[in-house]
Amino acid sequence: MQDILRKVPEEKRRRTGFVYSIILIAIILAIMLNGSAGETETDLILEFDPIILLLLQGVSSALIFIGIPFLFIGVILRTGIHEFFPKISWPTVASTSLITICAIVITSPVGAWNMNLDFGDSDFARWAENSENRLRIATEHITNFTSPVQFVLAFVVIGIIPAVGEELLFRGLIQNNLSMALKNHHIAIWLTGFIFAAIHLQFFGLAPRMLLGVLLGYLYHWSGKLTVAMLAHLVNNGFQVILLYLVQQGMVEMSSEEMKQAAPWPTLLIFGVLGVYLLYNFKQRFSSENE
Repeated sequence: MQDILRKVPEEKRRRTGFVYSIILIAIILAIMLNGSAGETETDLILEFDPIILLLLQGVSSALIFIGIPFLFIGVILRTGIHEFFPKISWPTVASTSLITICAIVITSPVGAWNMNLDFGDSDFARWAENSENRLRIATEHITNFTSPVQFVLAFVVIGIIPAVGEELLFRGLIQNNLSMALKNHHIAIWLTGFIFAAIHLQFFGLAPRMLLGVLLGYLYHWSGKLTVAMLAHLVNNGFQVILLYLVQQGMVEMSSEEMKQAAPWPTLLIFGVLGVYLLYNFKQRFSSENE
């Protein structure tokens, strides 16, 4: 990972990392909860043109997940933003992309299990189900592609902006600060992964999103390059947008229910072995480069 607190005196870094982590988490949580409290009714969402909704979502996501980190990096850390965008080689691009595809397949049983969780008849259960249904309807509305323009815009809003912004915030800032505060990068990675999943307020998808966050955290930790985590995040989100577009265009035969199901066991085994092999080689390659 990066030493983003190098301008802070050594004896103050642990405390500073903890304070910065709390501040960032509190800001984002406050924004997310405020947005959740003022959620638009489903009927009203469906009245909006999908392109307008995508533009609104893109602008709000950019302001929150790119604007806040940029301000924090420039004003608080007084560090050049270019340090968070190092170049990566084409072999790294290929291995990172393949690792992410394997992870999508491997975590599909976790996603299917999480989606079918029963939280009972509590107030939390009703809120979680209503929130999930509202998000599902809104997502289906903006990804019911009627033109190539809508598809490209969705790829930018769902793929590129979160890949850049969320990695700047969660891995680049929060994970780094927690690692310094806790003096344990493993705890920092898993805790950041949980925060990354929980702040999305989608509890029927919390487990697979947390595992994604953990994978992104380790890819960043091993490589020391945040652009690796950004690429993996982009592949994860972009792959699903592209697959949905191909299904809608009749180029791939797959129902919406099949897309939510766990992959067959033979497929899980193949991608599991391949994924472990690629991860091991990835870690070993960057370990030797950093010696």
